[in-house]
Amino acid sequence: MKLVYKNNFRGYFHFYYQVVGNRLLVFLGLSILISFLDSIGLAMFIPLLQAVADNKSQAGAQSLGHLHYFTDFIHWVGLDFTVSSILLVLVVMFALKGFIRFTQLSYYAALRQLFIKKIRYSLVNNLQGLSYSAFSHIDAGRIQNTLTVEVQRLFQTMKYYFDAAQAFVMLATYMAFAFLANYQFAVLVGIGAALSNLIYRRIYKATKRASAELSKKGSDFNGFLSQTTLYFKYLKSTNTFNLYARKLKLVIGDAENINRRIGNMNAITTAVKEPMIILVVTLVILLQVNWMGASLGTIILSLLLFYRALSFLVTVQNHWQGFIENIGGMNSVATLLTEMDELKEVKGSTVFHKLRNQISFRNVVFCYDDKAVLDGIDIVIPKKHTVALVGESGAGKTTVANMVAGLITPVGGEVLIDGVPMQQLDLDTYRSNIGYISQESVIFNDTIFNNITFWADPTPANLQRFEEVVEMAHLQEFVAAQPNGRDSRLGDNGILISGGQKQRISIARELFKNTQVLIFDEATSALDSETERIIQENIEKLYGNFTMVLIAHRLSTIKRADTIYLLEQGKVSASGTFEEMIHKSTRFKKLVSLQAF
Repeated sequence: MKLVYKNNFRGYFHFYYQVVGNRLLVFLGLSILISFLDSIGLAMFIPLLQAVADNKSQAGAQSLGHLHYFTDFIHWVGLDFTVSSILLVLVVMFALKGFIRFTQLSYYAALRQLFIKKIRYSLVNNLQGLSYSAFSHIDAGRIQNTLTVEVQRLFQTMKYYFDAAQAFVMLATYMAFAFLANYQFAVLVGIGAALSNLIYRRIYKATKRASAELSKKGSDFNGFLSQTTLYFKYLKSTNTFNLYARKLKLVIGDAENINRRIGNMNAITTAVKEPMIILVVTLVILLQVNWMGASLGTIILSLLLFYRALSFLVTVQNHWQGFIENIGGMNSVATLLTEMDELKEVKGSTVFHKLRNQISFRNVVFCYDDKAVLDGIDIVIPKKHTVALVGESGAGKTTVANMVAGLITPVGGEVLIDGVPMQQLDLDTYRSNIGYISQESVIFNDTIFNNITFWADPTPANLQRFEEVVEMAHLQEFVAAQPNGRDSRLGDNGILISGGQKQRISIARELFKNTQVLIFDEATSALDSETERIIQENIEKLYGNFTMVLIAHRLSTIKRADTIYLLEQGKVSASGTFEEMIHKSTRFKKLVSLQAF
């Protein structure tokens, strides 16, 4: 979903209309009907008072102004103007109003649910469709802040906008009825209210700017906070938490200063609204009675209607103030949705079923900014062969692995899957056959079973497959030793288990989904020698059963690879088996002697 809007009442309406469509018009229609029935009910109090006082109906008609058409309708249906008949009409009118109000509120609840779901689904879908290269250039704190805080602020704008819109409809309806009862009174009060509203415009603009600043500070705070939790161990062990906490506290202080400014502006508008309205009404009544000769009956009816109208004017202003305070959320969500939509990953249409022959790189070039990381490389990865990539840091090994996974595309040359260019493939079907294990294992705060099966249903078939991959990854003893077996939780980022256990669970997860291509990106570099040996034995047992890409800097992890590619300064300087590389590449031989990979 791509949401655009203009910064005015109509533009905001268009924003919500893009999400919920004609349902918004139905909601506003119900609001009009409620205010219509309420206005007629109020108007009927004048003939009720006159019926109690035994006045003539003609006097009542004069007091009602043009609203006498409603009393004429009551006469037309055969009801006399008595206390009982008028009370009956009032009961019917307000009962009908109550029923429609119930319908409107129920409809609003469904409308709000639809709105929230569509916005959240759109954010998730756009995040899912974002290309990896685009994601790496978007601030993670901004994404987190938008998906949490700013979405909540957007929901608040919807509430305030709908409440303000409903109050505005009620206000307009009462103003219309007041105009029918006494147009002079209505015009004068309307002019006074319009003049008083000019005072609030400057405050609204200042509040809108402050709301945008608050969104920016929220993104900064979430960025710092996510890094605090990510690097908690380092900050704690080196006693640098207090230094980093200063940055967090500074952002918190700035955000709360903005909140205080918004609160002060809200206090000003709330404090002066009612006195100003009373001043306007008082001046208009004095003008009507002393200079325009209006009757007391029409003024009383107009006051009844204007009391309701002006109370809704205050309501509109209060809700609008709340809307403006949260409008930064609308801007943040709309901007991120649009940005992610424009950075959406382009996918081909050719469905990938299985690897038949090979993955090949032909004269592939790739750059980060202006720096060439890969400079015309040629690599062939045959089906069910193990290919190792070695070289110094920055040589382009991980870039090659990312291209194999379809995460990034070359700026020159092409990556072919069985002769088909990668960009022509349906990448979702292709990536479903990719397993990726890096040195930073991905462990979710859930059970062993859910981590390995990725929340598959515990059907007999899935349970059997789970046991098979647990055995293949040598996890039987680990699972059996847990207090709840496969249902034991692993903690946030696997904090409750060791590095070797994390890696084996990562391997088991990729085996469970029957991947065809396994990528190991320095998967054992963070492990101790004994754990590395065990993981390496697990990996070697997979040789010949999967197409494997190994990125490593240790001799033990690549010695049995079918083909080794040595990358230097973005180029393939040599390739072959381990023994062949020893004899043909001086650089590789030196790396082996130094155990530098």
